[in-house]
Amino acid sequence: MAIHEALLKMSMFVAPVLILPGPTNTLLLSSGLKVGLRGTWPLVVAEALGYSAGISAWGFLLCSFAADRPWFYDMVKLASSVYILYLAFRMWAYSRLLQDVSMVPVNFRDVFVATLLNPKALLFASTAFPREAFASAHYFGWVLFVFLVVLTPIGVGWSFLGGLLTSRRAWVDRTPTLLRGASLVLLGIASALLYSIANP
Repeated sequence: MAIHEALLKMSMFVAPVLILPGPTNTLLLSSGLKVGLRGTWPLVVAEALGYSAGISAWGFLLCSFAADRPWFYDMVKLASSVYILYLAFRMWAYSRLLQDVSMVPVNFRDVFVATLLNPKALLFASTAFPREAFASAHYFGWVLFVFLVVLTPIGVGWSFLGGLLTSRRAWVDRTPTLLRGASLVLLGIASALLYSIANP
């Protein structure tokens, strides 16, 4: 597969997963609600650093461990699909996300640690990033760059949404519909992962 095709495929996978509510996005939203986009944008840098560190650690660890264990990637994919299904069902039921967001101050360290420990980092390293990326520093640099290009507007979007909801609280009532739509996207991603295991 050509590098540009691999990067496009990766972008189409990571974008919907990054958009979904989770620990990092909840912190960005909370900060946006409290201090607006201007005070929150540095936290997007913390998110980028957290994902970069987490994906790098998981990716190179998996690459080393699975070098003579090709079945291991299928096991990780299966575990990832189960995790995504869990997220899908949680999104469907969790219709009060925005009302429950904490308004306590959020700092750079909070977002970095939450992102570093976010299971999405393992998911991206094991299923979204091409395996070849962890065997070449040049390739990995390009893949990580594209990943960050996808991540940045999504992180800024969650921060902006917090500020927007501060002035338009009526939008909170639309949260259930958004979360249910997100759960359907997750079901599609989980199905694609399971299909890739059955048809390598």
